[in-house]
Amino acid sequence: MKICLMSQEDVVKPQGGTGTYVRNISMVLAARGHEVHAITRRRENAPAFEVVEKVQVHRVEAPGPPVLYSPLYFQQSKRKFQELSARGRFDVVQGNMPMMSSWGLSGRDMPPIIETIHCTVREELKALAKTSMGRLNLNEVLAQALASVWQTRERKLLDRASHVISVSQGLKHELIEQYGYPGGKIEVIPNGVDYVRFSKDASINTSAVRDALGIDPNERVILYLGRLMERKRVIDLVKAMPQILQKIPNARLVVVGKRNSNAEHIEQTARELFLDAKVTMVDHVPYQEVPSYYAMADVYALPSSYEGFPFTILEAMAAGTPVVASNIPGIDEQIVPFETGLLHPVGDIDMIASHIVQLLEGPSLAIKLSAAGKRLVEEKYDWGIIGEMTEKAFKRVAAQGEMVAA
Repeated sequence: MKICLMSQEDVVKPQGGTGTYVRNISMVLAARGHEVHAITRRRENAPAFEVVEKVQVHRVEAPGPPVLYSPLYFQQSKRKFQELSARGRFDVVQGNMPMMSSWGLSGRDMPPIIETIHCTVREELKALAKTSMGRLNLNEVLAQALASVWQTRERKLLDRASHVISVSQGLKHELIEQYGYPGGKIEVIPNGVDYVRFSKDASINTSAVRDALGIDPNERVILYLGRLMERKRVIDLVKAMPQILQKIPNARLVVVGKRNSNAEHIEQTARELFLDAKVTMVDHVPYQEVPSYYAMADVYALPSSYEGFPFTILEAMAAGTPVVASNIPGIDEQIVPFETGLLHPVGDIDMIASHIVQLLEGPSLAIKLSAAGKRLVEEKYDWGIIGEMTEKAFKRVAAQGEMVAA
């Protein structure tokens, strides 16, 4: 098949879940013998074109924050798509929501378009509505102002799609219940993880990472790694630290994520709780270095109020790091309580602290969850397995040859 994947995030240096997904699924499909093109947004000094792991990466110019660069990406990606299509028609196109990466594509004789749903615009906007204005960045303020536009566009892309892939059952139910979207058009194919890469790094000496962060070898590390959005509720981990330190005095919270106004709020809360020496903030780290952070952690924590099907939990499991997370749709499909991880209600500071202490005090439970988590991702979520499922979906849609009226 000749496949085109659309993503505003770069596939070489992804900064979020969508970019991580497109990077891995494109490489898996290319490794399975397909001609794969990815049209992404150019960042920093990346080349306009390069071949990475057999994936032909085409980067278009679209500078600025997301709400501003998206219109430019839609325009430039359309031109690039038309240029590539002139060399030979694509069998299938894949867009990614909620970034609406396929919005710019239009014209006669469009190939079938598959939309992959990582989360919905409606839920993202709900999360923003609960955030104080002082902690919203420019992109988030503009997103709120353009809410009706984004929701209308989201619905149009869903209606246009030949097929929809949801990364979790929770998201599928969301589409059906909130949008009245036909369930027969939605297929659930979860996110995956490079099991070998993350499990291998877990066995190496991680003293270099600890040394770089000034963490003593005997300290017990609680890790959060991801975007510093308010809906991720990293602040709950800071608030849980006093209780954790009463039982585990050598505990330390390490927060890894690209700095923004919410990072400043996290630091301010740590200072107010006299936790400056116990909370370490790390700016965004390169994708290649991510496994070493899981490897040096004793617990991975994700207290989010909303997720699709988070990569970070799969990555932590592959590394053998036990997980404590909120009991919400998507995550509840990854974690069986006290079997593959521990779950708590959103915002329950006492239970967050209790679960983390249980894992740091009781090695038997941590060892049990670690082994079960590794086994789960190896058997069910390795990219080789997810790639095969995705390939079958793409082939089925391409064989139907349904033209899209775009």
